Amino acid sequence: MLFVSTFTSDRSLDPELWAVIWQARAPKTLKLLGAYNLAGNKRIFIWKGESPADLQFMDLFNHVGVTETSPAFDRTAGWQFAFASDLEAFRDGLISRGARPERIEPAIDLRRRGMTAPTTEAARRAAREWVAEQEQAGRATAT
Repeated sequence: MLFVSTFTSDRSLDPELWAVIWQARAPKTLKLLGAYNLAGNKRIFIWKGESPADLQFMDLFNHVGVTETSPAFDRTAGWQFAFASDLEAFRDGLISRGARPERIEPAIDLRRRGMTAPTTEAARRAAREWVAEQEQAGRATAT
């Protein structure tokens, strides 16, 4: 499973962080995919894990800071379709991932309304109208 951990620490404790992490050996099932230092005292770790031992290893960061870990679901393709304003590719993606047919057209409709809105405010208004319509129809999710 894919996880994202956000680690916040006092950078003056970095020597302790490095000593703790180098002392412990990561389980072979833990695969680090990316590690990013953000401005300030935050770091992001993107990793795959298969066992409780993987989570326990990442918990070691809590000795010198605060770590928040969440499972992550890869939705990169959908975001790429949104950034490219490609409704047909989005539709194909929904179909290929097994979306229920009755949810596909409403999802396309929401995105089309956003694409054709003349302003950000109009897009937000269109989304609220879409939600009200979906609630009235008994299906209020954007897929």
